[in-house]
Amino acid sequence: MKKEKVESILDSATKMFGRYGIQKTTLNEVASLARVAKATIYNYFGSKDQVYLEVLQREVDDVINKTKAVVEKASSPMEKFRAFVLAKFRNMKEAVNIINLAREGTDTLMPKACSIRDGLFEKEVEMVYSIFELGVREGVFRISDTTLAARAIGFALRGFELTWLVEERTERIELYLDGLMDGLFNGILIPKS
Repeated sequence: MKKEKVESILDSATKMFGRYGIQKTTLNEVASLARVAKATIYNYFGSKDQVYLEVLQREVDDVINKTKAVVEKASSPMEKFRAFVLAKFRNMKEAVNIINLAREGTDTLMPKACSIRDGLFEKEVEMVYSIFELGVREGVFRISDTTLAARAIGFALRGFELTWLVEERTERIELYLDGLMDGLFNGILIPKS
């Protein structure tokens, strides 16, 4: 019973925070949508901020798990990297509260929220690093510093998130990502003869 109530509260909070943000969402609204008493939320979580942090962590875990599953299905390092990038953006599109962090300024008001977001970044960088290491071992990628390259890709993709995920249609994002992949895999320099 407790697990069902916690899930109901978190599902309701995810919807409410995603729609109205943490500042405008009240625990009364979350309780009403979850069909529990407000006191139940305080009993399980202690505060609205803690509910919000749980929602963020859940979204991070979901993005990472779904992205890993897609990457694991791909066979070659190139396919894994492409799968990672596409899955990252598809899954982040559903992680509304993570995307809203910067827009709401919550990352500065709640350092723990920023820490959760940074944790997502580090896990994504780890995935890219693993893909790059595999590609180097298999002789597919020529990368002298896989750690640096993985972090650079992580920061570049993170920079696209807010603009692309909020302002662009999924088809358009995939078109941009295809252009990015083409530049990365085929290069932009014309080989000298």
